[in-house]
Amino acid sequence: MRRIARGLLLVGGLAALVLLVRGAGPERVLATVLEAGIWLPWILLLEVLFFGMDAVALRRILGGRGGSVPLAVWVRTALVQYGVMQLLPAGRTGGEVARAAGFAPYVGAAHAAAAAARLQAATLLGNTIISIPCWVAVAFATGSGSGLAWAVLVNGLVTLGIGGTIVLITRRSRLGAWLGRRFPMLASHGPSFDAALREPSPWIPVLLATTAGRLFQTVQYGLIFVSVGGAWTAQRALVAQGIHLVGAGMGDMVPNQVGITEGAYAVFAGALGLAEGTATAIGIALVARICQFSLAGVCLLVSALWKAPPAESPDTHASE
Repeated sequence: MRRIARGLLLVGGLAALVLLVRGAGPERVLATVLEAGIWLPWILLLEVLFFGMDAVALRRILGGRGGSVPLAVWVRTALVQYGVMQLLPAGRTGGEVARAAGFAPYVGAAHAAAAAARLQAATLLGNTIISIPCWVAVAFATGSGSGLAWAVLVNGLVTLGIGGTIVLITRRSRLGAWLGRRFPMLASHGPSFDAALREPSPWIPVLLATTAGRLFQTVQYGLIFVSVGGAWTAQRALVAQGIHLVGAGMGDMVPNQVGITEGAYAVFAGALGLAEGTATAIGIALVARICQFSLAGVCLLVSALWKAPPAESPDTHASE
């Protein structure tokens, strides 16, 4: 039922995207996207830096255990994670599961799963941190009582609540034991998973890494705004990022937020000074999507052709 629901949401998102483009004028939207072509290499580079910071954060989470993972495996699992996150209905959660499966032979399944849970929390909290300057920029642009300002604020509070809850659960609960009682196949892994979750984690450097990733993304959206004909300012970059965060949050259940982020940019175009430029606003989301899909396709192709080196001592972690 969940798969069916996500499929229906994807169809609905695509329908919304078609209606948005049709309403703004397909020719105008296409011209806007084509105008951004010369900027695509730089936009793609910033996208690589954005998702690369998650790998940096994960390396810090694993600490000494991460040193047993070859560099080639770190790169390959990052490619797999990004490709799955962008192109498959499983989204970020599925991408993190795929990444954890890739380095589990080197650090143990329990520590791989615990690290994935901590990274999810750190990503959400990084979202919260970047929401603060985004809210300030939106408040100056549209007023603190505007719909966009409230949406950015709510998004930041929601990600703070979910991220903080994950941190508390992983530190204080016996999640592994609970899963083991309900799923017999996980019973033998429950205690080791709980032990891995209770290990201390360097949250400050981890949050610095995920926040740095969001800063790269903010610069990216500022550059995309320039690529479709806007003028670069730090405020406009933060406002564009704020709209993206709101759209991504609202469309969390829709694969890759198709149609939702475009709708967010269309609704809040005025915050970017594009009240009469809906096609340009939609073009911002489309340029980002084209870059993400192109890069994700390359990531999955490279990871499929790139064989990871075998773990040096798989038996060491088999019992974890």
